[in-house]
Amino acid sequence: MKKTLAALAALPLLGSCALAPASTNLAATDPSPAPAAVSAQPRPTASATPTPTPEPLDTTIGLRRPTYEDHPRPNLTPVREAKYGECLDVTVSTWSKGPCATLLQEELKRLGLLEGEIQTRIGIPAMNALLRYQRSREVNPDGVAGKQTWYALASGRGPRPTALPRECTEIPGVVLCVDQAHDTLTFVRDGEAVRTIDVRLGGWASDAKTQEWRVFPTANGLWRVYNKHRNPSSPTYGEGVMPYSVMFDPNMYVHYSADFAKRGHARSSHGCVNVATKDDAQWVFDNTPIEARVWIW
Repeated sequence: MKKTLAALAALPLLGSCALAPASTNLAATDPSPAPAAVSAQPRPTASATPTPTPEPLDTTIGLRRPTYEDHPRPNLTPVREAKYGECLDVTVSTWSKGPCATLLQEELKRLGLLEGEIQTRIGIPAMNALLRYQRSREVNPDGVAGKQTWYALASGRGPRPTALPRECTEIPGVVLCVDQAHDTLTFVRDGEAVRTIDVRLGGWASDAKTQEWRVFPTANGLWRVYNKHRNPSSPTYGEGVMPYSVMFDPNMYVHYSADFAKRGHARSSHGCVNVATKDDAQWVFDNTPIEARVWIW
């Protein structure tokens, strides 16, 4: 167990929301960047709060890395074969166009994941809808609709269960349980779920400094709340963009997002856990003590 925890502690962190704004300055039109893989983001120091090095917690539950199983090509009915067959070997990602790009958007729209109209090309809303679909179906959330994504769509695979894992129910005290498959945060106290709220997580977003578009993931794992701030300052964005911040990593906070309230899941965070209403954000802020746990899965 110690070796496992030590190894996980050495992994790079991929979120950078606390050092980025709530994407209120994004252009109204979709850019056309080339598809980009998830890459590590350096962790500069936030000016308003201390920045301890996050490390795995000393718990017998331990940490789990997500694994993504490769499924074989599904046996489809003639109707489904006619609908999906030509796309099963087609890769669709950002700025893709054509019949498979349209079909992907139609399916994401049907499932209630795509917010906005279907476009000729795969734009920002469709990319974030795709990432939400991949997380919910336990497909590698890389923002690329390849074989495994198409297999899940063609076979009608449902989302994974909503039941809270034991990391949420067996750790004493307060645990903020962030379910990336269902975009929810459940406030758990001594094993009992007290309140569940909708949240927005990391996704396809623009780097505030380089303007590069890529996937900014919210990192899975077990964390400890080390600080709280009602209105922290960001060296990139300034004041007022992350009210009611519950800080569990220098680059990932739970906080209110005016952009989430305005744009919903069509946009994403840069790794933070966004809350859409100030009432919910303030409630989580007021009821989460320092040293509380945050479990993201």
